Amino acid sequence: MKRYVNNENGLSLAELLAAIAISSFILVSIYGVFFSGLNAYKRIFIENQLRSEADYIVATIMNKLYEFAPDGIAMDQPTNAQIVFVNDKRKDIDSLGFVNEKPEPTQKLTITLQDGSIAVDGERLHSDRLKIVAEESEFSCTCSQQEEEEKKICRSGVVTIKLTVQDRYHDPGDLLHVKPFTLKTEFGF
Repeated sequence: MKRYVNNENGLSLAELLAAIAISSFILVSIYGVFFSGLNAYKRIFIENQLRSEADYIVATIMNKLYEFAPDGIAMDQPTNAQIVFVNDKRKDIDSLGFVNEKPEPTQKLTITLQDGSIAVDGERLHSDRLKIVAEESEFSCTCSQQEEEEKKICRSGVVTIKLTVQDRYHDPGDLLHVKPFTLKTEFGF
């Protein structure tokens, strides 16, 4: 041990180059892990932001439906890109507490997939980052009680909203690209 302490020769060039090479290899590895971790963090942040914006859009749709209080769904729409809710009965409560339904002119609330977004009665629910993949998104209704054939109105059933979303700002070649993912919401009426 004393032999190295009292040695005044220092390091040779080969030892110095070996130390630099090993240090460089370790630093490049650490940088690669750090950089990939940072990109993974950013992708997760983008995905969470997309989920939040999609949840906000579905919550807005649910609020519009709550305000509209539909009596059913028009079943004469052959497309999965649109769903039409109808309100054609007025409910009154008489003095004895019974609910009386009276016909009234039909009102409609239309929800449509269009141009990478959702529109409620023509008003787009806009999001800067969120783009809806129309080819993979759909509205559907499973009807359990349908009215007579001439009206084609479903009075009871389950509505399914399937939205496939992606980020508008990052293309597939980008490091921060998030693959499109599907969110599904079901509710009964």
